Amino acid sequence: RIIFGYTVGLGLLGFSLKLKTKYESFSAVLLSGAMAIMYLITFSAYSLYNLFPQTVAFGLMVMFTVFTVIAAIHYNRQVIAHIGLAGAYAVPFLLSDGSGKVLILFSYVAIINTGILVISFKKYWKNLLYVSFGLTYLIYLSWYVSKYEHITQFDLAFTFLCIYFFLFDAAIMAYKLIKKEKFELQDI
Repeated sequence: RIIFGYTVGLGLLGFSLKLKTKYESFSAVLLSGAMAIMYLITFSAYSLYNLFPQTVAFGLMVMFTVFTVIAAIHYNRQVIAHIGLAGAYAVPFLLSDGSGKVLILFSYVAIINTGILVISFKKYWKNLLYVSFGLTYLIYLSWYVSKYEHITQFDLAFTFLCIYFFLFDAAIMAYKLIKKEKFELQDI
């Protein structure tokens, strides 16, 4: 089943690349579907069938995310970048073993945010920035409400809260200063 799933995903990916020259929009939709299949098949292979260890599944999903982001830039389609973004933020939760390693999760999210912010600025995809912001703080807030221990985790929580704040603040400032945009209420 897993081999068949990967075959379908790769076949759909190849078909989308073949159609790119004549039917770019349709090709982008097929590519997005192929990447979604690859994420789901990798999750199934790891979680349902235990076919490979967590590190292999993590590596594959990171590779799929990088490919999806490169494809989004190449196709110049924000929707593909959103699929890569969703996959990137879903990876730690799909592959979690319940160990509660918050430092690794928050570091991973900071790395993903840095990449997303660079892409959103390079391509001027502000929606990507806003979705990334929302997902980051949703992840942070859900951890804070359910697992945060003030005595032992204050330094960790405050450090990553500052990192996330400065990443997104720098991105907004870069938009405003370099692109010469006017400050609006939502920016504040």
